[in-house]
Formats: sequence, C-alpha cells, structure tokens
Amino acid sequence: MRRSASLSERPKVSIIEKHGWREYRVEAAHRGGVKLAGFELDAFVALVAACLWNKVISSVHMATAVLLLLAYLYRRTNRILWESVVVFPSLGLQFETHRGLSGFSLSSTRIFIPWSSLEDFLIHEGLRGWNVRYYLVAVTRTQQGSLKLEVPFENILPRFPILLEVYRGVQEAMRAEDERCQIDSGISMSTDIEDNK
Repeated sequence: MRRSASLSERPKVSIIEKHGWREYRVEAAHRGGVKLAGFELDAFVALVAACLWNKVISSVHMATAVLLLLAYLYRRTNRILWESVVVFPSLGLQFETHRGLSGFSLSSTRIFIPWSSLEDFLIHEGLRGWNVRYYLVAVTRTQQGSLKLEVPFENILPRFPILLEVYRGVQEAMRAEDERCQIDSGISMSTDIEDNK
C-alpha cells in the first residue's frame, strides 16, 4: 500500500494505492472537539446519561435533558469524517462518504459507477452566495438513456487544487479503460475475421 502526503493542510488529502486501485480521500476539516482530560466531550456526555438513568425515567426535566443529550450525540455521530473517490481499473468509480465520531467511522454511503455508464468526469463551477465554488461531477447514463449527475465530495467541497488532482487521476483511468476496450474490440474483430476464413 502506498500512501502519499497531503496536498494541503485543510482539508487533509490522502492518495492511497493498493492492489491496483487508487483512493483519493479528503478528510473533513473539523474545528476540533472540546476535550476533557484526554477524552472527547461525547464520551463524558454518554457516561453522565448512563449514570443518571434511574433519575431520568422518574423526572420530566431529566428526561428532557437526556433527550437533548441524545440529540447532541446523534449530531456528533452523524458528522462527516471523510469522503473519497476510489478508482477501480476495469470496473469503475466508487464515491464514499463516511460518518461517525472522530477517527471512528460508524456508517458509510457508497455509490458505484461502472465505466460502461460513465459518460464524462468534469470539474464544474457553481455560485454559493458571492463565492464561486468548484466541484467534481460524474455524468452517467441511466438504463433509460437519460443523463444523471453524481457529485463526489458534495459535503466537504474541497478547494480547486485538490479537485484537479482527483480529476487528473480519474481522467487517466478513463483513458486507460478506453484503450483497454479498443484493444479488446480489436482482438475480438480479428478473431471474428479469422473464424470467417
């Protein structure tokens, strides 16, 4: 496994290569959690809620406080840790979003796009307030023939230099896949011609 250094400090970017596939991982730049004696505040909140459980079920005020604490914990466990684009040669692209506590992924969402349905992979720009934001977009064709747009890194929205690095890697993989398909179709055409003789 080869892991390269980050392209910038915030957000942190890693390019991971392993067994023929390549992952472009962008970690979310959190402002930093409140620390309490080496543990995050989240663990402390869960411990307090567990210790006070008997009082909670007998008091409306305590029950309300626990509901607020649970809402806080849900918000903390549902935050984005990292998003990535994984390039699988001869298979396609996979977009991933991982959510959870700091350093510990609790859930992930994955979208796989096979090379056969990928029409193009672009860097696009959009307006957000008075700012111009750049983002990646994969243009895919559905089974019904209509076009669909899939946006990787849609929650983190990294800066242009990071997007450019991912774009170049995916375009390189798309060119390699096109060349492989042309070679495969050339081989099948030559075997068809030989079979007809």
